[in-house]
Amino acid sequence: MAVSVTTSGDDAAGAQPTNLRQLATVYGPSTWDVYDKLDRSLDPAGPDELIDLAGTLVDPGSIVLDAGCRDGAHLIELVRRYSVRGIGVEPVPLQVRRARAAVDAAGLADRITIHQAGMQSMPIGTDSIDMVWCRDVFEQVDDPAAALAGLVRVLKSGGPLLLYTTVVTDRLRDDERALLDGHMGNIDRNLDRSWLEEQFVAAGLSIESVRSIGTEWREYSEERHQTVSTALLRLARLRRRSSEIVNDHGADIYRHIEANLHWELFQFLGKLDPLIYILRHAPST
Repeated sequence: MAVSVTTSGDDAAGAQPTNLRQLATVYGPSTWDVYDKLDRSLDPAGPDELIDLAGTLVDPGSIVLDAGCRDGAHLIELVRRYSVRGIGVEPVPLQVRRARAAVDAAGLADRITIHQAGMQSMPIGTDSIDMVWCRDVFEQVDDPAAALAGLVRVLKSGGPLLLYTTVVTDRLRDDERALLDGHMGNIDRNLDRSWLEEQFVAAGLSIESVRSIGTEWREYSEERHQTVSTALLRLARLRRRSSEIVNDHGADIYRHIEANLHWELFQFLGKLDPLIYILRHAPST
């Protein structure tokens, strides 16, 4: 037997939730209009912006130093695109082997030389470099003053240093910064913008320009390759398998990977800000 329940108008009115107005807004057209706007790309710039900028700072035949060249990919692209000559320095032996192999595979051994060295002790002549390229390296430099002194030594007077690095913002909480300390490569103080810029000036470099990338490159990458989504998925799996990973690889590796997987996420959320600097070696007077 069906049971019917009737509610008087007064009872229905009295049963309304106290937050009805807020709920009407939550599910109303204004809220969904914002979501519709957020589903449209803002056509963010991508990492090729840095390569494009380098092209404005060199001429064909220029000598470009890639300080911290890793596997040589960026230096190879610069040499190919702008008909320059390249020198790469890299302290990690595995990366040096990879860079030399990549240069050979690209057929550019006559135009690119790779040295195993730090910036402090480069086997490069004084005042011999037309432009320095330093991408995503300074976060890990243990002695910025000595490294910058090495770069200034080899850079021609008035020459540009194109430097990409990442700094913390006010959105990063203290506990989140402590988590990033688990990264085995990064040096915490190098993530402070004001401190880093003091090092530039102390080394005799002028800051010609600085561009805050914000979330743009991460938006670009996420729209095309879902890199942040991949990092989040890995982070979830890392934490579910934490005991196994710590047991097999050690707590230091676990903390390093946890910190590294937060790097792109924190850039995506504006807690870390990538910056592009054009620095100049002040001409001698």
